[in-house]
Amino acid sequence: MNLLSLYQKMRQNPMSLLQSRYQIPQGMNDPNEIIQHLLNSGQVSQAQVNQAMNMRSNPMVQHLMNMK
Repeated sequence: MNLLSLYQKMRQNPMSLLQSRYQIPQGMNDPNEIIQHLLNSGQVSQAQVNQAMNMRSNPMVQHLMNMK
């Protein structure tokens, strides 16, 4: 999947994109609950969560997330 296609899929249905890679129980919608589940189930590490959180402050990422 190319980057533009991945970005468009994320904008249209972020949960679908997450569920295509991770096992997230149906009905789980709270981002903090999802992160905790992924950590508890060993699907992601604390380092990966920290890296993703740090990316949020990157101006390029912020610009991409604000595009419509």
